[in-house]
Amino acid sequence: MLLIVSILAVGGLAVCVADWRSGMLICVLVGFLSDVVRKVTPDQPVYFVVVVGVFVGAVAVGFIRQYGLVNVTNIRVLRGAVRVPLILFLIWLAFEAFVSLGRYGNFALVGIGLLSYLAPVPGFLIAYYYGLRVQSAVRFIKFYVICALLMLSGIFLSFSGFEAPLLEEVGSGVLIHVPGGVLESYPGFLRSTEGAAWHAAAAISLILVLAISGVVRWPRLVFVILVILLLSVGLMTGRRKMLMEVLIFAGIYGTLLFAYRREIGRMMVIGSIMAGVLGVVGALGVLDSSTAERQRFDVYVERGATVFGDADDRFAELGLGSIGWALDGYGFFGGGLGVASQGGQHFGGGADRYGGAGEGGLGKIVAELGVPGLVLVFWIVGALLFYLGRLIPEIARLDDPIVPFFLGVVAFLGANIPLFIVATQIFGDLFVLLILGWIFGFSMAISEVVLSVNARRRLGSSVNAKTSAYVG
Repeated sequence: MLLIVSILAVGGLAVCVADWRSGMLICVLVGFLSDVVRKVTPDQPVYFVVVVGVFVGAVAVGFIRQYGLVNVTNIRVLRGAVRVPLILFLIWLAFEAFVSLGRYGNFALVGIGLLSYLAPVPGFLIAYYYGLRVQSAVRFIKFYVICALLMLSGIFLSFSGFEAPLLEEVGSGVLIHVPGGVLESYPGFLRSTEGAAWHAAAAISLILVLAISGVVRWPRLVFVILVILLLSVGLMTGRRKMLMEVLIFAGIYGTLLFAYRREIGRMMVIGSIMAGVLGVVGALGVLDSSTAERQRFDVYVERGATVFGDADDRFAELGLGSIGWALDGYGFFGGGLGVASQGGQHFGGGADRYGGAGEGGLGKIVAELGVPGLVLVFWIVGALLFYLGRLIPEIARLDDPIVPFFLGVVAFLGANIPLFIVATQIFGDLFVLLILGWIFGFSMAISEVVLSVNARRRLGSSVNAKTSAYVG
């Protein structure tokens, strides 16, 4: 088995180097399938979580092989207000890496810490050039959604009573207590329920982007069915944050469409899809609920509904409160990289050891980078928001069919910010970080393509020199 997997891996790496665009899709496959392979490997070694990074490196080699080293400072977002805080943040990361190394003497812990902050960067840079062909970004997102659906389908098998090693969670998992006992939760073919819930929410959000933007012309009923299925499996992970992320995404996306585009027609698409979902849910509510399966599923629905009532307390305790825990544990300058990162518990640190300071995103930053690190993160986020605050109106006023797609991927990124604040551990997953980096890269590439195309229309020029090597 491992021999076959190794041969396939070598073949995949060769494809990534030979054709970096195809390699991007292979990275998605590897990101998902590494969980499957890990489950059937003796002792379920932890190194499988970083295997996808090797393939991303191969894609980078393939890109350099074709285009050579490019000047990344030509990317619009990396100039201006973002540049200074980003440079200072990298310097501070290096300082905290030495702090962690001096305190623990463990390079693995430092590496985990660096990955948790820098993993999206290579994903962003590669995805930016990949996304300069907008159709490639659309194809990538469709491919991700299909893969996520297949990986999450195992949840239905588990709920139906089917048992297999491929459907079990790696490690002991986290017990979810509900009135009457412990809730049985399912990860599908993924390694954890936390990861399964995040991918369910991401797939729902990106399906809505594809449907509302009109870049995919599937029948509307197909979108409704897919959303219902993903909501169902998301609930059966037992992770309530999935619902909150989808709700925040829909709110941001709807606000952007209405505020900048007055897209009444697209708002009606959102309404029709959500009406279809609510209609099915309502129909289930009036059907006979005496069956054991319905009663079991009702427990997941009831638990999911509690996320809205608990949101304020969770934000106060794990969002803002985690800063106090981190300061108590490590002081003003923090304890060094990796001390509150997911996976760090294997090397002397980790969220399991530091509790709420590692679970809350703000607390994690303070625990590892101190208050100066948190200030730099706020500076970077503020600079990005300022940049987007000028970019979005500039793009939204253009008569270009890809604009709603751009707004959708921006809304998806925005929905993950509050999730990070209250539940940062999923953002210790390298694959999740890469996905966010890829989507951010796509958004910035699409914005530049839209502006460039419309500038050419106004000036009547033939080809923009910057994008001619990548668009076509």
